[in-house]
Amino acid sequence: MTRTNREMALKSSIEMENTNYEEELKNDRRLVCSLIYEINCRKEQLSQMERDYNEMTATLQGLINGLIAKINSKDSNLWGWELQYNVIVRQLKGKNAVLRRAFAEGTLDYICVCSEQNTMC
Repeated sequence: MTRTNREMALKSSIEMENTNYEEELKNDRRLVCSLIYEINCRKEQLSQMERDYNEMTATLQGLINGLIAKINSKDSNLWGWELQYNVIVRQLKGKNAVLRRAFAEGTLDYICVCSEQNTMC
């Protein structure tokens, strides 16, 4: 091989290497672009999942607050009923004490007649 042939062969070899390098570079760029696109898609999916989670959490918190309010209102109603029950129990205990005392004194008949007429004797 003459010097010119060697130079041409070397030049051709370098051009092929450059072509291969450029092709690899294009492929790498495509891969990078593809990865960037995929990362952006995943970010958007993650953002959507986060929005859905926040919405679900807010809805659940609303339901819990509603249940707590309902329980508190029932507790309040129960508290009213309990107070009413205690008043009635005290009244019944008072009437029971009067009946026992009347029975002990032998005046039970008089109290029973008054109770049937709903009058205070």
